[in-house]
Amino acid sequence: MSEPVVIFTRLVAKPGRGGELLAILEELATETRTEPGNDVFVIHAARDEPDTVLGYEVFGDGDALAAHRATDAVRVAQGRLGDVLAEPPEIRYAT
Repeated sequence: MSEPVVIFTRLVAKPGRGGELLAILEELATETRTEPGNDVFVIHAARDEPDTVLGYEVFGDGDALAAHRATDAVRVAQGRLGDVLAEPPEIRYAT
C-alpha cells in the first residue's frame, strides 16, 4: 500500500510582498484542493514574520504528488513566484 506524502513548506517573500505571495498560494491552494489525490492543502501567513507563508500539504501517494506537480496551476504559480520570493522555498517531507 502506498503511503501518503506529507509536506511542510516555508516561503519568504521580498520585503513588503507577503500579501502578494499569500495571494499566489491561495490561488494554487484553491486549484489543488480539487485534485483527486490531494487530501490537504492549507497555507497560513506567519504571525511573527509578515512576509512569510507556511504551508501544509498531504497527497495520497507519490503518484498524486507527481500529478499535482504536472498541473497548469503549479506551472503558473511557479512562474509568478520567481519574482516574489526572497529566497528558495524551504520544503520538508514527513511521514
